[in-house]
Amino acid sequence: MMLHIFDTSNYERSLRRRRLAGFGLLAVGLTGLVCYLLLIHDSDVLPDFAQGFYLGGSSGIAIGSVFLLVRIQYLLTHPAARKKAKIQEQDEREKTIINQAFQFAGMFTFFAAAASMFVLVAVSMEAAMAVLGVIAVYAVVWLISCAYLSRTL
Repeated sequence: MMLHIFDTSNYERSLRRRRLAGFGLLAVGLTGLVCYLLLIHDSDVLPDFAQGFYLGGSSGIAIGSVFLLVRIQYLLTHPAARKKAKIQEQDEREKTIINQAFQFAGMFTFFAAAASMFVLVAVSMEAAMAVLGVIAVYAVVWLISCAYLSRTL
């Protein structure tokens, strides 16, 4: 699905799909805000940092999605800006930079999580298991994406 969203062969259709993804992100952010306001705001069950996480995370997602939707709507209504953005996205150098940045970030995250497990095992077994779960999800997603991309590309 994500590959279809960022497919630039038909750039206008890609922007419309990205707009749908932006509305999905907005729905996630608004859901978090509603949960915060109705369930968590006056709750004594959750500590203050958890309440702040709900408010900050959901606000950030909602605001980020609004910026994304505004940019996409701008590109859909201004052909010159759309053409410039399409050229920039299809530039091979730009694609290489983005792919290498994602590759480095993924490797760094994987190894940092593995290294943090040495500290977490001594401090909290639950936290160590959570990090191990993240590493396992990363590995499974990597294997699935390799299998999928080897068939489609």
